[in-house]
Amino acid sequence: MGKGRIEREKRVVRMMIELYCRHKLHLKEMPEEYVRLCDYASLRLSKCRYGEHKKVCRRCKTHCYAPAQREKIREVMRWAGPRMMFYAPLAALRHWLGR
Repeated sequence: MGKGRIEREKRVVRMMIELYCRHKLHLKEMPEEYVRLCDYASLRLSKCRYGEHKKVCRRCKTHCYAPAQREKIREVMRWAGPRMMFYAPLAALRHWLGR
């Protein structure tokens, strides 16, 4: 049996942040600011009230990120989302389909 939805979402968010840092910011490693963002996103996913039945965050009725982190993750996802099809096509497709 595969990993649960929450764990997959955590991996996708981490991939997106790493992709953003590596290709948009041209950094080999995530700066502390983005490590904290990744940890924050992971924590929020762990505490998601919808658990394994959650939708993608963009379609969720309950926004669980603080405004500053929400804007930062949006920035990352806007840039990295379209590029995920090239770097992690299966993860991007699953995320896009909401599975």
